[in-house]
Amino acid sequence: VPRPRNAFMLFRSAFAAAQKIGTNIERDNRHITRIIAHCWNRLSDSEKQVWHNKAATEKAMHAMKYPNYRFHPIVRAQKPAKR
Repeated sequence: VPRPRNAFMLFRSAFAAAQKIGTNIERDNRHITRIIAHCWNRLSDSEKQVWHNKAATEKAMHAMKYPNYRFHPIVRAQKPAKR
């Protein structure tokens, strides 16, 4: 069961879907996330509140759909290899 998305993940999805950063500018998702994070940090609290409200709505829908859901992180025995 996937976890419900937080406010930043919703913002990032909408930002990427709007294609404000073209593939001819940047193709690496790590850099795209950094650019979007910079835009997120520049938003005012009232603009961020819209995304927090959407995240709360998604969390409530997730709770209704999966009432017994509880996040259990997987503990890895070894650290993943660096690229």
